[in-house]
Amino acid sequence: MANYQQQKQKVLQLFKPAKTLAEGQKNIEIKQSLEEVEKRLIEEKLFVVVCGEFKQGKSSLMNALLNEPELFPVDVDITTNLVSSITYGETEKITVVLGESGKEQSQEIQRAEIPNYVTEQHNKGNFHQAKMLILQSPNPQLKEGLVLVDTPGVGSLNVEHTAVTYAFIPNADAIIFVSDALAPLSAKELDFITERIVPYCQNLIFVVTKIDAVGNYENIIASNQEKLAQLLKRPDSEISIIPVSSSLKLDYLKSQETEDLEDSNFQQLENELWGLISQQRGKILLIKALTELGRAVNEIKAPIQVEWETYQQQSKQELEKSERQLQATKERLASLQENNADWLTQLSYGLQDIRKQSIHQFDIGFDKVHHKANEYLDDNRLLKNPTEIASLLEGDINGLMSNLGKLLTQETAELYTNIESASKLNLNPLQIDDLEWEKAAISLPNGKNKRTGLFEKSVVIVRNIGFTATPGAMIGQFLGGIAGAAIGTLFGGVGAGPGMVIGQTLGGSLAGLAGAKLGFDQSVSQIKDKDRREVSKFILPYIKQSQMLCRKVLDDAIVDLEQSIREELRNQIKREKNNCDRTLRSLQEARQRSQAQVQQRTQELQVILPQINQLQKNIQQLAQVTVTMGTVSDTKQKTEVAQPVTTVGGEKGSWADD
Repeated sequence: MANYQQQKQKVLQLFKPAKTLAEGQKNIEIKQSLEEVEKRLIEEKLFVVVCGEFKQGKSSLMNALLNEPELFPVDVDITTNLVSSITYGETEKITVVLGESGKEQSQEIQRAEIPNYVTEQHNKGNFHQAKMLILQSPNPQLKEGLVLVDTPGVGSLNVEHTAVTYAFIPNADAIIFVSDALAPLSAKELDFITERIVPYCQNLIFVVTKIDAVGNYENIIASNQEKLAQLLKRPDSEISIIPVSSSLKLDYLKSQETEDLEDSNFQQLENELWGLISQQRGKILLIKALTELGRAVNEIKAPIQVEWETYQQQSKQELEKSERQLQATKERLASLQENNADWLTQLSYGLQDIRKQSIHQFDIGFDKVHHKANEYLDDNRLLKNPTEIASLLEGDINGLMSNLGKLLTQETAELYTNIESASKLNLNPLQIDDLEWEKAAISLPNGKNKRTGLFEKSVVIVRNIGFTATPGAMIGQFLGGIAGAAIGTLFGGVGAGPGMVIGQTLGGSLAGLAGAKLGFDQSVSQIKDKDRREVSKFILPYIKQSQMLCRKVLDDAIVDLEQSIREELRNQIKREKNNCDRTLRSLQEARQRSQAQVQQRTQELQVILPQINQLQKNIQQLAQVTVTMGTVSDTKQKTEVAQPVTTVGGEKGSWADD
């Protein structure tokens, strides 16, 4: 059965013949559109965030996943609390983001310089204010867009890195939570899962490392399973915990002993990871690309098909009927371009409803922020360091704004779909058997599982990704400033349309929050008696200022969103009208050709049309496989083990296995 990696390559292979057809028909507009969709699929990133306590084997786990034994070294003392990430690049490039919140700088460094920023020995007390290490690597395991992000240890979360950490968690496609076989999950780890992960990301994989170091790791897994079942309010049987040995996987990379690979259990982890990604965003990305590809091929085919049919000895009455139908479609699309078109009113009223819903959720969210603030103020440990309270609140607010971004994505995608349907625009060029959708049991991103037929399911799912900014862009915007620019650029993703507006506008809230927190930090540093009463005098105004800022950001996002959707729909209407014009012209020109010209052109079409039909068939077949990709039966399939690759850079670095 196919997984995301395999399907992505198959989808990309279809773009070359489609672009060749567009070029052959001298349709530069469609060719450019195909190039943009292809680029977007190539550059899309799938974010997997690795969380866990210090010294649980996270770095070894990442080395084993990437088939690079020495990429993240594990043999030195504890590091500073640095967020480390690795993404694909043609050549190795290492960037460090450092400086105080809102004033970060991005600096390119060499591998040998890494210890100067990430180790306690060379950067005691994080003197350089290092926030994040971004590593681009030519590692083939990352080529399909996988980004691994290693966050600071659960129990030692440096408050200065809270903003970076919580920019990633709400936008993760999946989270791997790592603990080891030496001890069961602690209360601190369980609190982190409850408070900092579950509210924002439910795509969780629990991993227990170092199973080769103990003989009774099954007892630890059973204990963790029981605790997580209570925590997540799910039956024990639904809590999947994967035991692995990174050292055995790394041994396999050196020895090629299959027994080491089997005992490491990394195949199960890799299957689970790619299966989860396939079920979630990976599937949506592929369906989106296939839908756009299908639409482009349909547009290429329409003028050719009507020309072919014109030559098939149709009667004059039949040809005139076809011409009238095309003319009526052209006039209908022209009416949609008018400033008083009904869809504009539908858009305005729809966004008013979305705005009310968003503000309601915003108010509920900030009520929860106030409640959390009281909890933090009741914690004597936190009172001794009030900046940590502000950092935790900053994370809570960032998570709230991320969730509001997702709400806007879901609701505007559905509104867009309704407008398309009412306007009779070309929504779904894929012909997928409805039974395939039932097999896939796809839950829509807003929690609904519509079973009203293929059309509604496919369109809403496809539209959702069309409205979603790439995580890299979202994270980059949330961080703001130079740090955000570095992350947004390096993690890439082309992004498009309304989704980019949501990411950019809502994401801008964190840059303002960073400034508000900086003012708070400077004020609170002057407090001598750090008791609840004194600290609350600064906390409550900080929340109020943040709430005002975020409310303005939300209002601006909806205003910008209306403009973006309007432009997106106008472009779609224009595209369909242009294609209708081409098709109508093709019919009219075909009717004027001489017998000799018809004979020559018929021979040409007998070559072109089968190529188009075969391409359409390939797209439809691939779409059918894609919608069932990542189901339970699929994830249980064994995948071929990737061969070990040469260590990036050829040198052993020196930051710790945190």
